[in-house]
Amino acid sequence: MISAFQDLYKKGLDAGEQQRQRQKELLEQQKLRRHQEQDVTRPLAQKNTKPSGAPPKKNQRKQRAGGVHAQHKRCPFRPQLSEWLRQKPEDLDAWQLVPCPAGARCLVVANSGRTRAYYKSGWQFEDFRSSLPGDRLLQRSQTVLDCIYVKETDSYYVLDAISFGQQELQECEANFRFYWLKARFDENDYASVSEHNEKSFFLLDHHNFEDSSAVEETLQKYPLWDENKPPLDGFLFYHKEASYVCGSTPLVCWLFPFMMPDVLGLPVSSSYTAPEDYEPTQPLLYMDEFDRKLKEKVAARLKKKERRVVPEEEKMEAQAEEDAEDSDEYAALKELLDQQRRLELGELDMDCEEEVEKLPSADADC
Repeated sequence: MISAFQDLYKKGLDAGEQQRQRQKELLEQQKLRRHQEQDVTRPLAQKNTKPSGAPPKKNQRKQRAGGVHAQHKRCPFRPQLSEWLRQKPEDLDAWQLVPCPAGARCLVVANSGRTRAYYKSGWQFEDFRSSLPGDRLLQRSQTVLDCIYVKETDSYYVLDAISFGQQELQECEANFRFYWLKARFDENDYASVSEHNEKSFFLLDHHNFEDSSAVEETLQKYPLWDENKPPLDGFLFYHKEASYVCGSTPLVCWLFPFMMPDVLGLPVSSSYTAPEDYEPTQPLLYMDEFDRKLKEKVAARLKKKERRVVPEEEKMEAQAEEDAEDSDEYAALKELLDQQRRLELGELDMDCEEEVEKLPSADADC
């Protein structure tokens, strides 16, 4: 995807150094913003949300359904999208490691007594009851979770949060967001299915690179989840001091397990095998080739859509099918590049309230 921070690129630097420079400058921007706003109350509901039934803007694209049964609702937020981790950070101890299962990226929003799940494109695909604040409890508050939905187990694996009940988290550092989530999940059993909690929510582990033994144990463990269900897709890297960005950010990065030894010098379990076309000495070329293949695939798909004139209802069903089979899209890419990353190769690069689609370029999928 086209980075949301293109203006931070520096000419004459390679991609790894460009990324490092953007990380430093974005961190400074976020710290300054937090300092300026520390005494300002900015309710999340007023800042980032708008009624789902609000009339569309004149230039806004027609809404398509997030489900075959025409769920004409869009999420007012966008998930935080990562980039490839192109070189080992100088301050690796300032990062956290998050193992990610294979599945569909989504946002789960609990408010007004209901819980709704939205694909990363913004279209709603599920409406259910949960024990999250904003649904059964504290209905005047709002919870927005960044998740991976695993269809095989009908479960949500929680990566991060924009808000949790009455606590706004978007401008908080990642360390605090993860601490807050763990405390809430320790206090409440969101994993058990019941009449008031129709889906299971599992909080993913976050490993501090300062604890080298915990990181080493995670990298050597296979499978990470019982019976390899769900299978591991890859690893996310969160900078501890980073705010949550609705869109692409260099402060969240991604690697496949087989890339860890070559980019970070950290060994992984021998069960994580690399595809045949992967050259251990050239991980950056592999990243660029993957992004090129993905861009071509998406462009061809968009061009095919433009040539077809179909009824609106068929368009909605087609969009729902594409979103629901996100994993299958990445499986198709794996036929070209073998095992590919699936989580955050975002086809959208937008702020929390922006609704203009863009063509993806060089950002990783989770």
